[in-house]
Amino acid sequence: MLLALSKFELKNLLRDKMTAVMIIYPLVLGGIGKYLIDNNIVEDQALGITAMFMAIIAGFAYGAMAGFSLLDDRDDQVFASIQISQMSLSYYIWFKVAFAYFFATISGFFIIWFTAAIPVSTGDMLLISLLAALQTPITAFLINAFANNKVEGFITMKATGFLLLFPAAGFFFLDALEWLFAIAPGHWPAKAVQSAILRPQIDAGLLNMNLSFYQYILIGILYNMILVLVAYRIFKNKNHL
Repeated sequence: MLLALSKFELKNLLRDKMTAVMIIYPLVLGGIGKYLIDNNIVEDQALGITAMFMAIIAGFAYGAMAGFSLLDDRDDQVFASIQISQMSLSYYIWFKVAFAYFFATISGFFIIWFTAAIPVSTGDMLLISLLAALQTPITAFLINAFANNKVEGFITMKATGFLLLFPAAGFFFLDALEWLFAIAPGHWPAKAVQSAILRPQIDAGLLNMNLSFYQYILIGILYNMILVLVAYRIFKNKNHL
């Protein structure tokens, strides 16, 4: 069943031009980031900000893709059809979101590896990618909680995308002021990335951060998982599922 659903979902995503563009968008962005870094167009602090956005953009982009895919299913009365079938509607919804999450993780990992802008091991690349990709279900569920069509979906996506500014702002604070921006899901992978970039200075005692790389990862995963469940509950209540 999983294989059949995977083929069906991929076919649906590629059929729609908008979601097809969203699939390759993070990879294109990674290519642009690689060009900027290799040609020294961005450097120093700007390099860190570029690396940070490379790490978190995939989760949001694939979350938007999953969100619009769910909107299409609602418009096409797919939910109603599934409710009278043997398949659980919750199973179908979570599969679609997990499918997008998988691609977000792979895309995020590729971007970090390809740009080579973050000095971390392969295992740590995967941890950052897994955490950053948790924006996927959050974005997908919020879009479908507050939108009834694609026009409203775009508005909701832009409103949700505003939270991407928080990690950029938090990047400039190493003291307690960073917690003002910790509400954003992307804050935690961004700070993990910053910790990795500043590791030589931290190890030398020249700088201090509130948490270590792995503490940002662990707390970030727990916090983002809570946000996923909250967003899903809002989505269910708004759509009376």
